[in-house]
Amino acid sequence: MWWNKVLKKFFKFSKERLLDKLDNLSVRKKLLLVYILCVLIPTIVSHFIFTIFIVKNLQQQKINQIKSAFNILNTNVKRVIDEAILYSNTLYTDDLLNDMLDIDYHGMDDFYSNYVQYLRNRIYQGRNVYSNIARVTIYTNNSTILNSDGYRKLNIQEVKEWYDKVINNPQGIVVIPTSDSGVNGEEGYVSLLRNLNQYEQRSTSTGNNSKYTKIAKIDIYLSSFFNSINFEVFGGEIYLLDSSNRIIAAHTYNNLIFTKPFVKFETSKFVPKGSYVFVNNLDITLLSGWKLVGVFSRSYMMGEIYRAIEFILLISLLSLIFATFLIRVITTSLSNRLELLERHIRKVKKQRFEILTCREGNDEIGSLIREFNNMTVRLKELIEKEMLSEIQKKTLEVEKKQAEINALQSQINPHFLFNTLDSIRMRSVLKNELETAEIIKYLTRTLRRLIYWGNDITTVQEEINFVEDFLKIQQYRFGEKLTYEIFVEEDAKNCLIPKMTIQPLVENACIHGIEEKEDSGRVTVRVKKEGVKLMIEVSDNGIGMDKKKLEELYANLNNPLYDKSIGLKNVYRRLMLYYNDNAEFYIESSFQKGTKVIIKLPLELPVFVHKI
Repeated sequence: MWWNKVLKKFFKFSKERLLDKLDNLSVRKKLLLVYILCVLIPTIVSHFIFTIFIVKNLQQQKINQIKSAFNILNTNVKRVIDEAILYSNTLYTDDLLNDMLDIDYHGMDDFYSNYVQYLRNRIYQGRNVYSNIARVTIYTNNSTILNSDGYRKLNIQEVKEWYDKVINNPQGIVVIPTSDSGVNGEEGYVSLLRNLNQYEQRSTSTGNNSKYTKIAKIDIYLSSFFNSINFEVFGGEIYLLDSSNRIIAAHTYNNLIFTKPFVKFETSKFVPKGSYVFVNNLDITLLSGWKLVGVFSRSYMMGEIYRAIEFILLISLLSLIFATFLIRVITTSLSNRLELLERHIRKVKKQRFEILTCREGNDEIGSLIREFNNMTVRLKELIEKEMLSEIQKKTLEVEKKQAEINALQSQINPHFLFNTLDSIRMRSVLKNELETAEIIKYLTRTLRRLIYWGNDITTVQEEINFVEDFLKIQQYRFGEKLTYEIFVEEDAKNCLIPKMTIQPLVENACIHGIEEKEDSGRVTVRVKKEGVKLMIEVSDNGIGMDKKKLEELYANLNNPLYDKSIGLKNVYRRLMLYYNDNAEFYIESSFQKGTKVIIKLPLELPVFVHKI
């Protein structure tokens, strides 16, 4: 489709434009842009969404907590009312009780004997069995019934507030708040009133229906409605309202309050500004229109939410501070080193070879800085030492040519000499003079190495082989007077060194150290690696040198006119030509105790040496 091609071109063009703009930004600005787009904005947005989620969750949790408390209260009220109904059913169906209330008693004694025998216990039974029942009173218009504990004569004027409600109620049972005086200091009650005459199927013992009106009034503790709630945790105010919206009881600030006379609940009086109001209608038939009203302060409803928001804001702030600090450190680490590197590259362009001194690090930039420094050093060395290197190269070439000329001058037809030596060795073998034949073999190999010089560079192993042949010849010469030991580390055998570095030192030890010693002598050769250096040690227990002679030798190592210790001088001079100041040369000697020569060479040969 044509529009698909247009979109592809548009996206390609936009991508190229974006990349062009990004390429023109400095590294510091790019890192700042990454921080804003990938850290700052996502952190703020995620914490904002998380805050909204937490706030809604806490609000719903608080509402669920309040609903749960209301459900508990509703269940508790129903349980208490059901207990009172259950007890009223006991009174309602008690034939004997109704019969006794229908009897016309003859005086006080007659009534008292029946009261003690049955009537009193019937009333006490309800109060003892049901803890939520405060008192039970049965009203009757039987004039022979005396006012006593649990029984009263029915005076319609005294009970007019509830009499008509009970008599006219089809079910004969109602629940009303009562304003009677309290029992045991309690003042808050709800009264369940039951018309005991509605049980028409019941027959008296005389066969007649009830001839007197009998109404049971069961007073219930209002406080028992609120027993199941821990108001220290609940944190709100609960009002119990009847169908007329009157406050029957209120639980505020951990105190249960009863109002008499009853006061109507008005929002302007009982609901502070900013408070939250929750209404729960009681699901009880006898308490139709009754409800529980909860009033909760804003601090109670929003306290945990505010604390959660403060905590989230604190975490967000700390996260941003930490992220900002970390990005700042990383940005500084990258940009500062890149800027330094850029400045030094410009200096190199102007032929100012300065080493970049800063905290390099082990990342890619650190590797780049180290490579730059290595490059700078190498360039500086190449430029500064180009002429010196050429001179050294030419000098070594001259030395080499001179050595070859000397070797040629010392030759008397080498092939004739080697053939002659081989003939002598074969005759010695035929005559069973094996020792002589072996020494001639070592001598032949030594002469071949000296005559056919070849390359100036050899391995430690090849040089040691040469030294060992020389020592065997010297051992043949000196006999039991000379012993030797050679120790070479395995990883040092393939290291490259100039030819004739060790052999002249061994020769010097044999001739000037052991030969002039009266008793037996020992020559020891050690070669090993020490870090980035190759250590060569040649020692003997010969006659040695005193301090004065040693100082004289040190002072004349570079003196071409000094005709003593030529072997040592030649080795020292050649090593200095190869390695400049990177070669270390030490001589330790004590008179009659021996001499030790220590040489330390770089493991890596100079570049120009490979061109010889």
